[in-house]
Amino acid sequence: MTLGRALGTRDVLRLAWPSALSYLLNSAYRINDQYWVQGLGADAQAALSSALFVAVMNFSMIFLAAGGTLALTARATGARDPLRRDRVVAQAVWIGLAVYAVFACLGPVATPHLVGLLKLDPKPAAFLGDYLSSLYLFSLPLVFAPIVDHAFIGVGNTLIPSLLELGACALNYLLSPILIYGSHATEYVDHPGAALSGRLASWAGIEGLGIAGAPVAIACSRAFSVSAGMIALRVVYGVRWYKHLRFDPKLVREMLAIGVPVSLSIALYAGVYGALIHVVVAPLGVPVLDALGIGLAVFEGLSFPLYLGVGMAGASLVGRAIGARDPDAAWQAVRATRRIALYVGATMTLLFVVIAPIGPRYFSTDPEVVRQTSIYVALIAFSQLFVAQESANEKILLGAGYTARAMWVSMLGNGLRVPLGWYLGVRAGFGALGVWWALNATSVLKAALQFWLVQRGRWLTRGLARVGARESAP
Repeated sequence: MTLGRALGTRDVLRLAWPSALSYLLNSAYRINDQYWVQGLGADAQAALSSALFVAVMNFSMIFLAAGGTLALTARATGARDPLRRDRVVAQAVWIGLAVYAVFACLGPVATPHLVGLLKLDPKPAAFLGDYLSSLYLFSLPLVFAPIVDHAFIGVGNTLIPSLLELGACALNYLLSPILIYGSHATEYVDHPGAALSGRLASWAGIEGLGIAGAPVAIACSRAFSVSAGMIALRVVYGVRWYKHLRFDPKLVREMLAIGVPVSLSIALYAGVYGALIHVVVAPLGVPVLDALGIGLAVFEGLSFPLYLGVGMAGASLVGRAIGARDPDAAWQAVRATRRIALYVGATMTLLFVVIAPIGPRYFSTDPEVVRQTSIYVALIAFSQLFVAQESANEKILLGAGYTARAMWVSMLGNGLRVPLGWYLGVRAGFGALGVWWALNATSVLKAALQFWLVQRGRWLTRGLARVGARESAP
């Protein structure tokens, strides 16, 4: 069986732009939080900067279900096996419920310890504790959202999840000031949206929850997109996951074999940044900590979703090509994905250089925070080409279900960031500049190694062998 036609740039772009939009909208939740909590002060923004890395750690657990969903749904779609596709989605639901149970039961208990590990000053620490406790209790929609998104990517539709995210982000923008400030929103933030939200909160009798309201707003918004997404999977693709909810240990193990290495990579990424904050960044002062948080959440929150969109398009095409047992189509998808990633990375490099002097002014009123963020954005521009290529090749391996080797590359590159950042930032005396260059250097290393892993081609050989073995099984 083959896909029956050549794959090229147009095929990747058709999937990439809605996928990139979806990931951009995912980042918009963090940007939205950074914007609306500014009325609570710099300590609240510093807390959100630290919460970003805890959120990444949480996502490492969420990806246990999402990673396997993408690869196996894509293979089943390529093999024209809707029964297996539906079973994959059903087992992802079980894994998602297990993850939420861990979050809801252990998250609030672990929150004080997580906050303590970051060694923040008392005020940012208090804000972070409130934020995380709320996040864990209301995390069920956040757990299921990536499962739904990755199921759509697997079947080759990135437009529907992007439209759902658009609606959810609009809802989140409206709900955030309501749930953070209540009827007093205009007393904290001078913005027309705050006036509208304040009036709605007053009409509904809602008092603000402070920073704890931000995760509640996100959860309510994601509940909308998850519910609508499940309905769309049924209506558009006939996915009847609810008819296959009998627990299937063999399929769950297969999904976890794909998802666990990626989850470990994400967890190490979060751990590295947590260590970087503790060992290097926090001692350099709150402005540097805020610069890292705003730079990651806002500016790289703009670029990285674009890279993810391109990479996920490649993952979908590669997974379906393997399911269809068409190696030529798989390599065509690889080449097209890399080519588009190159163009996008070059564009973001130029954009970062241009906006570095002016962009940070919109996310802080503190002159030193603005200055440090401008430096961060200008320096990190130099690695955007490599980050784009790293993401493309890593997601190609994810689509093929070949994630264990990619995990070791990520662990090596990310693990080097703490000692290298400490050496350049502290020992060599370069301060924040040394830390930012350490991030650039390790991005180059990871990009080179991920490219090499894809180029070897073992992911394709093993993927085709698995599909052949399943088809020949009685």
